[in-house]
Amino acid sequence: MEEEQDSRFGFTITRPSGWVRVEEGQSAVRFVPPAYSERSISAPEFVLVQSSPSEGVLNDAAIRREVFSLLSVHGVSGFQQDPRTSPDVLWYKFEVTGATEGTEWASVGVVASGPQRYQIAVCAKPLERWRDGQKQCDEVIRSFQPGNLSE
Repeated sequence: MEEEQDSRFGFTITRPSGWVRVEEGQSAVRFVPPAYSERSISAPEFVLVQSSPSEGVLNDAAIRREVFSLLSVHGVSGFQQDPRTSPDVLWYKFEVTGATEGTEWASVGVVASGPQRYQIAVCAKPLERWRDGQKQCDEVIRSFQPGNLSE
């Protein structure tokens, strides 16, 4: 695993060693295995960090809407407030399944929502490798530290 400190969005996250960073528009960064570097959006295995402005801390319904609009979600197995919640930042952890170009994947993710910005971090692995991949994804999501959510 390697630590990634993002200068553009301010977050820190660990990612699998050797994975390639791909910028996605103005608001997201995706890390994928090198084999998917040219077609990162079709990767069934990825780490994704989305950073977006907000007017105040998002509520539960808004957080769910943002996650569902970001990912091609088929199922939700968990969506709950994370113990890292503080008076300034609302944290939510989630587990969802989805598919990319016919390959199903499972994922864990976290949302950190502050007064001016929120960030979503997701780690996904193909469903057939989830049993082994979940431990790595849990480590990735535990390592996530958002950038400044107050500006």
